[in-house]
Amino acid sequence: MPRPALSVLALSIGALLTGCAALLGPNARADLLDPAGANAGSVTLTPTLAGTQVSVRVSGLTPGQHAMHVHVNPSCTNTTDAAGVVTVFGGAGGHFDPGGSNNHDAPTTDNARGHGGDLPMITVGADGTGSADFTTSKISLTGANSAIGRSLIIHANPDDYATDPSGNSGARERCGVITAVQ
Repeated sequence: MPRPALSVLALSIGALLTGCAALLGPNARADLLDPAGANAGSVTLTPTLAGTQVSVRVSGLTPGQHAMHVHVNPSCTNTTDAAGVVTVFGGAGGHFDPGGSNNHDAPTTDNARGHGGDLPMITVGADGTGSADFTTSKISLTGANSAIGRSLIIHANPDDYATDPSGNSGARERCGVITAVQ
């Protein structure tokens, strides 16, 4: 096959893949903030045929495993209860639960049995940085399971994937509002 035909074929395949990606829906991202409001990482979400590909990069955390959850509200503000107790990033609300399960569970549990916002943990190294890359069917970027317009929270502790409502995961240490990108 002559070279010009290969170029046309490559361009055609590229256009086809771009068109298929557009059919899957938008991409999304979140800039992670620390409690002082400084940038401390990022999250990218990409629709795939296998689910939503999630890539998280974070800095400034203690070494070890940290729980990650999608929370229902698109807010990284602090809240104060009637007794004057401040919850850092409390404006994010509770876990995203599109299946109405009212049950904290493993990131592999379907949304009818566990929160849609229950995600795998992120591991942070001795230098305070961590990354996680995974694909999940618990959230999407369109429809009832859409994470767009919600928040991603990284907690202080690991997730036990059992204790309601948040897996005994401790304080909220990083927060980012998930928004669609073109």
